[in-house]
Amino acid sequence: MANTYLDKAIEAVPKLEERISLFTKKLRLAQYADSTIYSYRLKISQAVLYLGKLPDDFTQADVDDYLTMLLDRNCYSLSFFKHTVFGLKDYYKYMGLKEPGGLVLPRVRKPKRLPRVLSQEQMKRLIGLCDLYDKALLSTIYDCALRVSEACSLKWHDISFERQQVFIYQGKGKKDRVVPISEQQLKMLQCFKRRYPSDDFVFKSHGKGVAPQPIKPGYVRVIMKNALTKACLDHSISIHTLRHSAASHMLENGESLLDVQKRLGHVRLTTTMIYLHVANIEPMRHVRLIDTIFPPKR
Repeated sequence: MANTYLDKAIEAVPKLEERISLFTKKLRLAQYADSTIYSYRLKISQAVLYLGKLPDDFTQADVDDYLTMLLDRNCYSLSFFKHTVFGLKDYYKYMGLKEPGGLVLPRVRKPKRLPRVLSQEQMKRLIGLCDLYDKALLSTIYDCALRVSEACSLKWHDISFERQQVFIYQGKGKKDRVVPISEQQLKMLQCFKRRYPSDDFVFKSHGKGVAPQPIKPGYVRVIMKNALTKACLDHSISIHTLRHSAASHMLENGESLLDVQKRLGHVRLTTTMIYLHVANIEPMRHVRLIDTIFPPKR
């Protein structure tokens, strides 16, 4: 019985099984992240299910019809639309079908939005009301400004208690980085390890009757939602808000923009500069240039 969108799409268009398998292999050879591969497979499966044919056979009218439907229905986000377009583009690219039948995929216009951040008082309330497991997880993400995938893959040997540093192995863009960690956070993690012992991953699921497994991003999001409920904060706040908040609070507490860039693992400084718009930084004393080169006589 078909359960997933891919299963249903293969049931509707049997030839998709072979094509999507080949596409997956090509993406893995191109070293795409597992999350990206999963997203592209899902989006392509949904398009195939809607149109009833292989992507190889999509016409311009088919694609225009499907993408228009995604934009017209309120249940689909701009992110969903974006990943559908990018997934189809990469399908044609890696399957040697760059522009079948003169197909043209639209440009994805990314809206320019400022990141949403919590105040330091809100962060204190969010973390303070959690139990040990949730507190250790959320505070580690916040303190080290981690992405959710980085928190899920964090191992004990990545944490240097002596140097007060955390080694982030192969983060976004397959880049390593080293970030500082607070002394108080290390003390909490020592208590956490005594309560939840592990030789590899720091954070594991501890469900009843199930062997502990490394946590998944979805599990972290559930923990975040529960913490927001306890702290009486808006449920639309995402787990990535902790990273945004950390960057903003670093700047508010005097960290240089370049250091924040390194801690976040941004390639371009312009990416980090967006936090200047949301950080509550006290304005510096205005420089009077003439007074500087001709100091007033006292």
